[in-house]
Amino acid sequence: MSLDLRRLSVRIGNRTLVGDVSLSVAAGEAVALIGASGSSKSLTAAALTGSLPAAAQVSGHLRIEGHEVPLSVRRRSGVSAIRQDSLTALHPLVRIDRQLIPVLLRSGKAHTRPAAMAWMTSLLEEVGFTDPWRVLQSFPMELSGGQRQRVCIVQALACHAAVLIADEPTTALDVVAQQLVIRALQRATAAGAGVLLITHDVAVAALLCSRAVVIAEGAVLDHGSFEHLTSETAHPVARTLLRSGQHPVSPMITRGSNAAA
Repeated sequence: MSLDLRRLSVRIGNRTLVGDVSLSVAAGEAVALIGASGSSKSLTAAALTGSLPAAAQVSGHLRIEGHEVPLSVRRRSGVSAIRQDSLTALHPLVRIDRQLIPVLLRSGKAHTRPAAMAWMTSLLEEVGFTDPWRVLQSFPMELSGGQRQRVCIVQALACHAAVLIADEPTTALDVVAQQLVIRALQRATAAGAGVLLITHDVAVAALLCSRAVVIAEGAVLDHGSFEHLTSETAHPVARTLLRSGQHPVSPMITRGSNAAA
């Protein structure tokens, strides 16, 4: 397993916000963590990426690529994150190229700055930028919210981590940009990464993921294939949540599309 989480619990003060959550993601697999607003999806993501609030008390067991990782550790080797808030994920006073290029150089996928620039330009084009050089020369505030979100996605993909935690990566994007991002995440799984997609968007989850874990009030209600979770055998709340989130899929992209598409 790329990621194996067992019995996660998160408390802040006297409140238990996440209780006994377990999930796993294999290499080359995309799994969705689905829940309504306030279900503690993002708090679970924060526990996995080591970015919980300082006041949080956390317990449980986390293994990344078979290695035990203390949940109290802030820096996580082998884990990359796409966060909801692009304004806090990017340094506002540093140009985009100076934030992205070092990521590729550290990952070892490029050994010179020109090679890293060429690779980063290609990644930006994959998520729909037609003017990647302008983007690289821009400061975060010179980009729209949707553009910054796509830059954050590229930054996470450039790490080539074993596990990619994607927290609502398509929320700020239009339909076309969403589809480009889904294709980029599909390429990451095809390359062997384990992807955990945290979302309330059932349609996006069904496009990218083979199965899902449904969470409510910090607890797992049900898990399994989308066929199971929309069937009469699923937990009633999980079934209602998934059925209410279904809508027709665009013909531009389908789950399991080839990474080279």
